[in-house]
Amino acid sequence: QPDLNLHHPDVQDAVLEVGRFWLDRGVDGFRLDAVNFCMHDPSLRDNPPAAAGRRTRPFDFQQHLYNQSHPDIVGFLERVRALTDNYGDGRFTVAEVGGAEADAEMKLYTLDDRRLNSAYNFDFLYADALTPKLVTESLDAWRGPPGEGWPSWAFSNHDAPRAVTRWALPEHREAAARLSLVLLASLRGNMFLYYGDELGLPQADIPFEQLRDPEALVNWPLTLGRDGARTPMPWQADAADGAFSTVAPWLPMPAEHRRLAVDVQEADPGSMLHFTRRLVALRRDRQALLWGDFQVLSTDWPVLAFERRLEAERLLCVFNLSPEPKTFTATEGWRPLLAVNGANMGAGRLPPFAAFIAERG
Repeated sequence: QPDLNLHHPDVQDAVLEVGRFWLDRGVDGFRLDAVNFCMHDPSLRDNPPAAAGRRTRPFDFQQHLYNQSHPDIVGFLERVRALTDNYGDGRFTVAEVGGAEADAEMKLYTLDDRRLNSAYNFDFLYADALTPKLVTESLDAWRGPPGEGWPSWAFSNHDAPRAVTRWALPEHREAAARLSLVLLASLRGNMFLYYGDELGLPQADIPFEQLRDPEALVNWPLTLGRDGARTPMPWQADAADGAFSTVAPWLPMPAEHRRLAVDVQEADPGSMLHFTRRLVALRRDRQALLWGDFQVLSTDWPVLAFERRLEAERLLCVFNLSPEPKTFTATEGWRPLLAVNGANMGAGRLPPFAAFIAERG
């Protein structure tokens, strides 16, 4: 019924009361999933049909005029922000916004300090390749005036194939996993690390008979579904089901994930897991990585180079996004902080998928 819509103040009050329940119990914030769909037309008008084209889901057959992006959503988000602000600093709200107008709506929903803290960006999640152009265009979209909003970046999530599988061949995946993590930690905006990316997990290959995702089952084989990125977390390589559960999980544990299990990587100081911890600590300790400007120096494929600057702190971030060796000569005065996959800043060498971060000396 129309009265059950979020337009109704009583419904908004009920939703906010649920939020208050969890905030009272110490949660740090909320991710508002598909937030631009949280209100529909109070008159319940039907969406018109979409133009002919590639269609794999019922969702694709409609123009979403009456169940998406209602202007009154903004007022509700301001109420959400007012609620979380009442609990002091440290509470965080992030919008998930999809659709043709996602960039504009992300900025609208995070404007100033009256709406959500950030918006979850989809630019990298379905990209088949990681390129300097993709990175610079995505970051350039968030160079507006103060108060424009603040982006959040993710390379993988529960709806998209894992980035290391999309962006690298099997023989390059370990190197590509380290490079992509350094890049994610270097971008201006919040860093969202999807579970398993700290281990370098590739996309799992789930046979049809073991699929659980309704989208995959209904649309097979037009869409392969999302289960390949949703498999159990491999905690212990030799335990039943990777010690994920005491009962059989919904999805299988791939053998290649067992080889990358947490207990295996905990025992190896050079593992992806330990590298992730060191990188997150570096990002936390360097204010320029957290808040600094993003200044592009080179986008000459496949080398991407940029600076992060905040007051006197300057960091140089350089990446070879390809499986071929390249060169990059840094000007004098830079001191290396971190290098991966054989990057040698002093010699100007960038082996395949190499990267480094340097600070101005």
